[in-house]
Amino acid sequence: MADSDRQLGDIATVVLLENDKVKIWNLIVDPGEASPWHLHERDYVTIVVEGEALVAQFEDGTRERRTYEPGDVNFTGEHRVHRVVNDTETRYKNVLIEFKG
Repeated sequence: MADSDRQLGDIATVVLLENDKVKIWNLIVDPGEASPWHLHERDYVTIVVEGEALVAQFEDGTRERRTYEPGDVNFTGEHRVHRVVNDTETRYKNVLIEFKG
């Protein structure tokens, strides 16, 4: 995907809370669905609520399959354009907390 063609979307499905310190989202990806291509501009933590796996697809064409269990907590400080695809038969849901400042 060339930069000039890139239309980036929201990083998650719905904002739950935002203040001057954090922005908290829910990400929900149903089976067979994908998130929009997006870029995280802040470091963030995810807490898996339900689901078992996602495929992360990156702008350069690389892919990573990631497996999860409810309760898994992950910190991410890497910021690359990507989207996630749910290739399972189970809905995936997490809480994503972006850190401001």
